[in-house]
Amino acid sequence: MSLTDLVIHPLVVRTAHVVSTEDVDGRTRRVRLEGDELGAFERAGISHPAFAAPGFDDHIKLIFAADGDVEAALPRQHVDGIEWTPSEHRLTRDYTPHSVDGRSGGFTVDFVLHGDGPAVSWARQATPGSTVSFVGPKSSQMLPDDATSIVLIGDETALPAVRRFLDERPLMVPAHVVVTIGGEGASTDLTIRETDSIRVELMPEPDGEAIAALFDTVDEAETLGDRPFVWAAGEARSLLPLRRRLAGRVEKSHRSITGYWHIEHAEKAGESVPELPGPPVAWFAVRAALRTGLLDVLRDRPMSVSEASSALGVRHGLDSLVGTLAAAGLLDGQPDGRWALTDLAVSLVDDAHSRDEFTGTEADQVLALRHLADSLRSGTPGWQLDTGLPFAESALTDPEVAHHLEHESESLVFLQHGLRRVLTGLASPGIVAVGPGAGLVARLAHGAGDGSVHVEVDRERGDVVVSAMLLSHLDDQSALQHLRDLSDMAGRALVIDSSTPDGLSQTAADQALLRFVTTGRDPRTQDRVGELARAAGWTARQRHTLGWGVVADEFIRDDDGASRQ
Repeated sequence: MSLTDLVIHPLVVRTAHVVSTEDVDGRTRRVRLEGDELGAFERAGISHPAFAAPGFDDHIKLIFAADGDVEAALPRQHVDGIEWTPSEHRLTRDYTPHSVDGRSGGFTVDFVLHGDGPAVSWARQATPGSTVSFVGPKSSQMLPDDATSIVLIGDETALPAVRRFLDERPLMVPAHVVVTIGGEGASTDLTIRETDSIRVELMPEPDGEAIAALFDTVDEAETLGDRPFVWAAGEARSLLPLRRRLAGRVEKSHRSITGYWHIEHAEKAGESVPELPGPPVAWFAVRAALRTGLLDVLRDRPMSVSEASSALGVRHGLDSLVGTLAAAGLLDGQPDGRWALTDLAVSLVDDAHSRDEFTGTEADQVLALRHLADSLRSGTPGWQLDTGLPFAESALTDPEVAHHLEHESESLVFLQHGLRRVLTGLASPGIVAVGPGAGLVARLAHGAGDGSVHVEVDRERGDVVVSAMLLSHLDDQSALQHLRDLSDMAGRALVIDSSTPDGLSQTAADQALLRFVTTGRDPRTQDRVGELARAAGWTARQRHTLGWGVVADEFIRDDDGASRQ
């Protein structure tokens, strides 16, 4: 789904208590949650809105702690969002709230009792009075009003969302439901209408090809119309064949497929001894397969190595490349000697963002790591050693780099409530924005709908200049020059940028290293940003924490201080 199809909610840390539990069947436990913090409430001087989850497949993130200290695992609450601070013992799990009471905010969560994860363990022991903390939902999906039908496909973990759709009917079209259950006796108490259909299939283990075939069965048996909307959820890898099947049948705007959980391979479940990373041979093989077009030609039809060589004009080494790709699970050998893409490869080829991780700016940043040792010694960014240009200049001259930064800045949409509050607080009719996130900032300001703030991106001067999501991508020299350029545009500045890694991210350390190899510096502290601003002629006025490591710093130009403060 695109960002324009989402309703964004302020993220609030809430604690609710259990009012009842019910064992629906031998595999599912239903827990009802209520509490004062599900309504509008105030904590630590901050007022928070009531809990809202209008989307049928909304998700909340339950928060637990391996050491039992849940308080230490909770994110830090700000006015309009949260900060996932580092926590060694934090454990989180996503669940769908259903049966939401519009007045009290109370809701129900269904826990499928498989495994011994933190959420399942909590649910097994939960009794009236037990408490649980959570955040979310982050956003709610808006369904297209031109859909001719909806197909809902999922395993038992998807049943709460399916049940909620059927109860609330956010789309008044025929609904066709496919549910796979892991064992006899699983509850599928779903209320359907005369124009609907339901299929329940016993599937002890997720089977991707069987799931995709079930969609074919529905497509053949039912009248879906020209523009069906297909929603699916369950084990992530098992949904890959369905993604492939839908690519030629259902347009991208009319499908939503979400991996709710992942199979944990038995051989890794008990692994406790860390291993040294191996050579990234497979990564380079995938990069080469995309750059030569090998995966694209095999997307059309299976080919032998010789056929692919002729189609691509590649004369050497294709046998070795194909062997590595097969070992990586991207190619599947056919009995006739031809090679076909696996579902994993198809999802890679069809997903522009995934491709960029191997061939775009993200891949170029990874390649710059070959200069990491020299960069650590000299302070010269690895990107500059690799390309001959500072990253700031690449962002100005290379459209691909500029597009990459714009795409990254789209995460600001999830911080729009705080961002609009800060922009409104500037109380200025003449705001001009620059940087990769400038266009999004302007759209978010316009989308507020009350006309209280207007941001332009095509003006050279204004009363206030907003720099959106650029500073952290610049080396110190380029950052200083950027701040000086801002002082030529306005007497006040608002610098929006990512200051610290998101504590919930599993790749935060890797991202910090990639940022270093791009800019030649570690993430800037607040003090360092202040030093650069002062050197550029700015005085700090206020720092607004928006959440997820993003801050908005207000500055006033030194020569304007007396007249503007």
